[in-house]
Amino acid sequence: MRTYSLISQKGGAGKSTIIRQLAVLASENGPSVIIDRDPQGTSTKWWQRRQEIDPPLKYPDLLISEGLDLTRAVNALHGKPGDLFIDTRPAVAEPEAEAARVSDVVIVPVRPSPDDLEAIGATLKIIRRLGKRAIVVVNAARNEARATSARAALSRYPVPVCPHHLTDRTIYLDAALEGRGVSEMRGGPAEMATAEIRRVWNWIRTEGTSHE
Repeated sequence: MRTYSLISQKGGAGKSTIIRQLAVLASENGPSVIIDRDPQGTSTKWWQRRQEIDPPLKYPDLLISEGLDLTRAVNALHGKPGDLFIDTRPAVAEPEAEAARVSDVVIVPVRPSPDDLEAIGATLKIIRRLGKRAIVVVNAARNEARATSARAALSRYPVPVCPHHLTDRTIYLDAALEGRGVSEMRGGPAEMATAEIRRVWNWIRTEGTSHE
């Protein structure tokens, strides 16, 4: 399994929201698995709501993180088909460093606010010290202008920045409450959200394999 971890020192960056959406999209082409290492258990609670859907949806699957040896678990999944996504705490300490070390790509989400853009530097510096490949995704932008401005501000860091962004949309919350991805929802807002998250996911897959 190809392994992605979402890491951000700043709370509220949207790690859990993005990881759920990417895991749902990844399941269109094969198995997808989430490991939730955030004590808040946001992705775990979403997955539990998902189990109540009838008919049941097979993927993404969830590995319980309590008592889990992450490195051993990821190694056991290595070579199997599909994608593995690791959700983490809003911190950059040893648990997050371990998640980065076992990942093929570290995804760093950032909101287009001055505080978030300033805070991302510390996260990227630590990931760089670990020798891991990081990419940045602008999340919850109110409009194209703010997303463009954020990408310009991020250009000073030596990491790829996704040319597509995720918009601040209530449909992401609606989908979360139902235990679904936006691609599994109906209506115009869901279609627009699906189009943007699919662009982001396609870019991540391409960028993540371009240096292999």
